[in-house]
Amino acid sequence: MIEIETDIPTADGAMNTFVARPESGGPYPAILMLMDAPGVREALRDIARRIATSGYVVALPNLYYRKAREVVVGPTRNHPDAEKNIAHMTGFRTSIGHPEVIRDTGALLAWLAADSGVKPGKVGTTGYCMSGAYVVATAAAYPDRIACGASFYGTRLMEDGPHAPYKQLGKIKAELHFAFAEHDSYVPLDQVEAFKAELGRAPFRSSVEVLTGTEHGYAFTDRGVHHRVAAERHYEVMLDLYRRHL
Repeated sequence: MIEIETDIPTADGAMNTFVARPESGGPYPAILMLMDAPGVREALRDIARRIATSGYVVALPNLYYRKAREVVVGPTRNHPDAEKNIAHMTGFRTSIGHPEVIRDTGALLAWLAADSGVKPGKVGTTGYCMSGAYVVATAAAYPDRIACGASFYGTRLMEDGPHAPYKQLGKIKAELHFAFAEHDSYVPLDQVEAFKAELGRAPFRSSVEVLTGTEHGYAFTDRGVHHRVAAERHYEVMLDLYRRHL
């Protein structure tokens, strides 16, 4: 495994990005891994490494680079400082939105296209929590560059406004998979059903699943709700998607 930290130039500065890839062979297809609200940390790097070992170049950018090169968010549940940590995280989360992430994705796509170790052609995406919405936004913004994507317990998918994810579905050509937790205060099951109905009217292939017995964040080893079986399922469906399209 080869892994590096590199700065990718964007319209707004230098986006520090963790990149993992197999040590030999290639070129390999690329995966854009979009972080959750607490930011890039070792638990996310471990997921990137796991994907890379299956034969992919995985780029995990720090989407908060405009404010800080490194973000550390403490426990956000069952902890005396939870409320303070949530406020700290929210300050970073609300500092970016769809326009910024779409611009950053364009910079990532350009950087990957210039890398001789990356297979030419379309890429895959994956996103967690806040970035579930960005999986939709980037697929809509780059329909000829993104082949497929997976969203895990994505939030704000039914949020209204000019960048509402459910309003962007008609622009998408990629196949997308959406997985949700059974118990999730951020994404109640009625929102899942509403979004599923919107997907049913969309022109692209999609799938939706709710993982029984899980809570928001089940794929992460560091957020206190890790669910081993569901986490393995998340790798299974994601890698199947990538194999079929990339």
